[in-house]
Amino acid sequence: MSAVLDTTAADAAEIARLASLDPLAYEREREAASKLLGIRVGSLDAVVQKARPAPDAAQTRSVTLLDVEPWQDAVAGDKLLTGLAGVIRRHVILPAAAADCIALWIAHTWVAERFQHTPRLGIGSPAKRCGKSTLLDVLRATCKRTLKADNISASGVFRTVEALREEGGLTLLVDEADSFLGDNEELRGILNSGFERSGEVVRVVELKGEYKPVRFATFCPVALAGIGKLPDTLADRCVPITLQRKSAAETVTKLRAPGARDALHMATRHLARWSLDRGPHLPLDPAVPEAMGDREGDISIPLLSIADDAGGDWPARARRALLDVFGHRNAAEGNAEVGALLLSDLRRLFSEKGAARVPTTDIIGALEQMDERPWPEWKNGKPMTPVQLAHALSPFGVRPTTYRPPGGAPVKGYQRDHFAEAWTRYLPPSAIAPAPEP
Repeated sequence: MSAVLDTTAADAAEIARLASLDPLAYEREREAASKLLGIRVGSLDAVVQKARPAPDAAQTRSVTLLDVEPWQDAVAGDKLLTGLAGVIRRHVILPAAAADCIALWIAHTWVAERFQHTPRLGIGSPAKRCGKSTLLDVLRATCKRTLKADNISASGVFRTVEALREEGGLTLLVDEADSFLGDNEELRGILNSGFERSGEVVRVVELKGEYKPVRFATFCPVALAGIGKLPDTLADRCVPITLQRKSAAETVTKLRAPGARDALHMATRHLARWSLDRGPHLPLDPAVPEAMGDREGDISIPLLSIADDAGGDWPARARRALLDVFGHRNAAEGNAEVGALLLSDLRRLFSEKGAARVPTTDIIGALEQMDERPWPEWKNGKPMTPVQLAHALSPFGVRPTTYRPPGGAPVKGYQRDHFAEAWTRYLPPSAIAPAPEP
């Protein structure tokens, strides 16, 4: 019996020694040690890992999200949103439309579980020192149960969301997204998945010695901040906010100013009370402007629902703000498709001329004057030609025709009614009146 006890004690001492080694030293000794102990290398790894000391609590910090005490009295939704938009503009240089969208997005983090989609907030800037860090601090102070990360892995996202969702969820704020997100396809996929309530991933994990597939939720509000553009699939799920550097004539209130943090905390308490009172009653099918695409509509539904419930001028104000920020993004991206941009410019041209037919030469001349468009330098730095125009319009079923103007010689040109179907299919509705008959 003593020999057995001696052997067991020796085994324990060897395992303790191995557990004290740094990873490189252990790697060098693990095969020899497994033979000495008479067990497989994989089994030795598991035993040694279990014997390693727990991480020093002073060197690691668990995630604890703060809950806020709701305001004691009922809060009017329109006053809440107006005050919140004002607070944002006191600290960050933003157009009014962008501040309104951010105020609605902050409110939505408190009631996200009510909806099928949670829009991402995409915060971009062309350069440093445009207020990105300040805006993230405002979000951190006012959104529901915020967790800010300057870098995070794909598994970090879905494991964190799953771990905290039963405690009340979280709002994830990702900074420096431009530095690590672009090449990380798995992380982009996880963040895209979390846009929808049904979003989840499946991973095989060890449970009580057995490997089993386990589902992890990914649905939670996310704000992404960085310099430049987000990857297209993420940008497509975002309310786009573009920051600009403060000019010499503009002023902002620093967050360290007396009373600034108190005002943010007060707004957060108001949001907490509003979400308790109005969250369960928010409409699920607000009217979406026809000018929005399907994805823009999905993004906007929670924000429009909040605005409609708030009342006052917010139903109209929210729709104007969202159309404004989406419009700026679409213009910056060439209206998403160059063909759609060309159709849009030609629709405006036909309207300005008030004509049923326009000669190709007039169209080419007008396109050359649009300095902010790609047409003046369409190919190799040269303007679009009649042949290139016909080629660009061909996929939309629009082709040039020959017609004779009153009292003139035959010319090549385009007829307004030939664009009707393409304009209907690929452009938002327009208030442009029909052209008179020639």
